[in-house]
Order: sequence, then structure tokens, then C-alpha cells
Amino acid sequence: MLDLDAALGRDAGLLLGGGLGLYLKQERLRATGARTLLPMDRLPPARTTQDVDLFLRAEVIASKDEVSRYRAALDGLGFTVVPEARWLKFSRRVSGTDVLLDVMVGPLGEHADAVRLKGSRARPRGLGGESGLHAFATREALGIESDLIRLPLSGRRSDGSEAACHVLIPRAFPYALMKLGALRDRVGDPDKQEGRHHAMDLYRIVGLLTEEEIEASARLARQYAGHEEIAEAKRTIDSLLAPANGLGRLRLLEYQRANRDFVPEVDGELLVRELGRLLAPVANEH
Repeated sequence: MLDLDAALGRDAGLLLGGGLGLYLKQERLRATGARTLLPMDRLPPARTTQDVDLFLRAEVIASKDEVSRYRAALDGLGFTVVPEARWLKFSRRVSGTDVLLDVMVGPLGEHADAVRLKGSRARPRGLGGESGLHAFATREALGIESDLIRLPLSGRRSDGSEAACHVLIPRAFPYALMKLGALRDRVGDPDKQEGRHHAMDLYRIVGLLTEEEIEASARLARQYAGHEEIAEAKRTIDSLLAPANGLGRLRLLEYQRANRDFVPEVDGELLVRELGRLLAPVANEH
């Protein structure tokens, strides 16, 4: 991320979701000693990942010039297109490890007319794939660009030079909506690992709630009340997490049991209760 930030002109405001965003958020809250809904010793350790979910702002994917600028930055850093997901995913070899970059975008809003949307694939109108990039349109990500959390990031770039920047992390409200969608889509996979990770990430999102985060997410929940994506998320909770034998609840327990040496016991009822509050807060609650 330090390399990409520099390639885009320094302090580019990169918006990170997925496991990396949660990792950075958890580490920051741990370092600052913030009071969270669950104490840090009741949460699994921050999970590192080599996959990066990079969210472009809707105004970026609507602009041919901006998309070309991002693509030029990726090319300059040695990222290559992943053939199985052309122009949506890019990979780069860093210190012997393949880093996978998923390009994503939330709801398009006022920029929808400037974007060509085919299925879940978004790109600016008038710009071909070879000269640009596409973004996976994530309709569940309501409020993904609102009231973002700004976190400091420092370390060494790939050339060994020290660098620092700030990255942006979504609020718990869009994070939970996205993870509920991912759980719904992957919970029945023959390889159960994806479902387990998504279930535990939901537990982590809830456990990391602070008073300030609860208030910020409540504002977003009220703003987007009535959207179909929220109704769908509630159905996912009701079918996969609320029942004791729900497949999402089972995936959560499977993750904990498979990693019992460093993952504390989980509370499925707390997860269901707090997700419900997150998506439909009661006035003056908390």
C-alpha cells in the first residue's frame, strides 16, 4: 500500500476493505487502548492477509482519466492482470509472496450514468479493458464512502525506503453488510474455509465496536433504512446465524474449534444481537 500510495502521488486516501482493513483497524484499536464491545483478549488475533480489497470511489470508476491513472500506477509497480478475472484482479510478487489486489466499488449513486455496468463489473463508459481497469460493483456496501476511519500506515516500500501515509477504512455498518453478503455467497462452499473466515470476520466487526463507531454506524443505518440490501442482510442473519444450527453459526464455531489454541470461545447470541442493532439501531440505544 505504501508503494501504491506513492505511485498515485502520496496520501492518496486508499480505501481498504476485506481482511486487510479489519487487520489494520484491530491493530490500531489495540495500540490506542480503545474500549471495544469485546475486550481484545476475547477476540481472535488480527488476521493478516496477502489479499487486498481496494475500493475505488464511485467518482473514480466514473472517470476515464482517473481509472487510467490508477492503471498506470499498478503497471508501474509491476502488477499484472489475473487472467481468470481480467481487469478486476491484479497480482504482484513481493518478497517471494504473491499479493492479490481486488478492485471494487460501492453503490454508484449520482455517477451511475457515467459507468458501464455489466453484471457486477463496472468501468467508465468509453474506456476499454486493455487500457484501464474494472471494479467489482458491491451493491451491499451502503455508505462505504461515508464518515471513513483514517488510519496511519508506516513501514518500508519495496525499494527499502521508509514511508508513511494514511489509509481509509469503512465503518462497521457497510463492513457488516458486505461480510453478510460474502457469508451468504460462500457459506455452502465444499471448501468451508471461506465461510469460516467470513463468519469470524463478522464476529470481529461486532467485537471491535466502540461507542463512537456505534454512533457513526447508527447514523448510516438510519440514512439507508428501507434499502433492500438491509432487508437481505437481515434475512441472512435470520437464516444462517440466528438458529443454533444455522450454517453460518456452525462455520463460526468451526473456526474457533479449529484454532482453539489462540481463538477464545465465541458467543453466537451476542453476534446475532449486535448485528441486529447495527443494522437497525433503536433511538438513544447505547
